[in-house]
Amino acid sequence: MKPADVLVTAIATGSIALYHVTKRFVDPYVSRKPFARWFFFSPASTSSSSSGGGGGGVAAWRVVNFASYLLNVAAVSVPGRIDDQMAKEMKEAKEKNNSSNTTTNDNNKEKDNYSGGGDGINTIRRTSRYRSLFTPAGYAFAIWGFIFASELVFSARAMFFRNTRDETFAANATGFFALANVLQSVWCFTFREWTEKPKRHWINAFVLGTEALALWSSKERVFEVNGRFASESGFVSVPIRTHFAWILCACGINANTVVAKVGSASAQVVAAIGTAVLATAVGAYSSYYRGDAATPLVFAWALYAIYKDGGHRKAPPSNAKNTSADAKEDEKKVDASAAKTKTTEIPSEKQTKQFIDIARACAFANLFFASSAFFVVL
Repeated sequence: MKPADVLVTAIATGSIALYHVTKRFVDPYVSRKPFARWFFFSPASTSSSSSGGGGGGVAAWRVVNFASYLLNVAAVSVPGRIDDQMAKEMKEAKEKNNSSNTTTNDNNKEKDNYSGGGDGINTIRRTSRYRSLFTPAGYAFAIWGFIFASELVFSARAMFFRNTRDETFAANATGFFALANVLQSVWCFTFREWTEKPKRHWINAFVLGTEALALWSSKERVFEVNGRFASESGFVSVPIRTHFAWILCACGINANTVVAKVGSASAQVVAAIGTAVLATAVGAYSSYYRGDAATPLVFAWALYAIYKDGGHRKAPPSNAKNTSADAKEDEKKVDASAAKTKTTEIPSEKQTKQFIDIARACAFANLFFASSAFFVVL
């Protein structure tokens, strides 16, 4: 067994172990005894307020919360992940789409190769090895801006502001929120070329799935304290609920990429539909049992972006890493590769349309669930 395979197995085992350690030790310490102080601070604040704001002491949960967020930001900032390559492909598609001044037929051919629907600005190439049916249009990833900004407000507010109405909620969310940040940092390490092979690529979906479980547990801690999410200001649970829903979608994207590499066309369709239906079921539960509008709203955003992308893909060129080749040269490579590829490995147009129609229906269903929860809360 190669060292990389051993490392993948160790990361999977370690992710599950981290979740159980957090559940048994970390979460009870920072959530149920949220005002314990770090040993290296002055103990003079023993009689101070329970918020941990007096006498020089700093509550442990505050430091854990803020430090884990900074760790995540640092890990995400390291270049070289697979999604960097995807962004590069989208940029190339945009440049080719904008600079094309050839005949109408050539334009249509190029757009088909790079966008599949005449919009090469926000989609990765149809010949990309990173594509599956469950691939959202590029604009969907803009949600990361909201996630990081809102979690910065959450973490900074918890660290530097005392005696706010949300302190108990933030303390209860911190144990699993910190774990989610650690796991996302681990994903940043695994989502690189060394795990591109199908026998390793599953680790990315696995880590994201564990992260989604951690974020779910974090928001449920907030709900347990509140009895309903509307009891807190929204600075705590909204960022976490948004992050949870998007990570669950990202887990689905990673898992479907693996299926696209090893599965038949039918398996790809089943996996994609199953992922969309799962997201819709979680959206319905979140709406009707938690009064949560944020989670189904994110699912609606992601699923509609998948519908807008169109889902269609082509067999990747034989030299998939050569992303700077001309469109015509790419087509020759695609044709050569397709000749060696079983047609069952690429979903047909009919199968693709079947899925994207379901994705659109699921998107509108989640939008309905979000609206229902929003008006119930009001």
